[in-house]
Amino acid sequence: MAQFKCFECNGEVRTGEKFTFTKKGSVHFDCFISSKRKGLDPSKEEQLRTFSLILDSELTHLLNLLKINPEHEGAKEYEKQKYKDIEKAAGDTTKKIDEL
Repeated sequence: MAQFKCFECNGEVRTGEKFTFTKKGSVHFDCFISSKRKGLDPSKEEQLRTFSLILDSELTHLLNLLKINPEHEGAKEYEKQKYKDIEKAAGDTTKKIDEL
């Protein structure tokens, strides 16, 4: 399992936890959202709420995909592609949050 360090709390980030990557490095989902809330322009609070719900859903989906472990080679390839698709979507959502 991969291990990283959260740039917000300096705690360990492990595969199997909700985390994402930004230009600053890896960050726990909760640390990331909490940090963005601080000093956020009140006019952007609704956007942050919406984007954070989307990112939470994407990260939850990624964690669920990790539990599948298909045996058939075709199913393995499909699962890998789905994982990459959701990972890209989570990266896009992270970028939108980072830009707020």
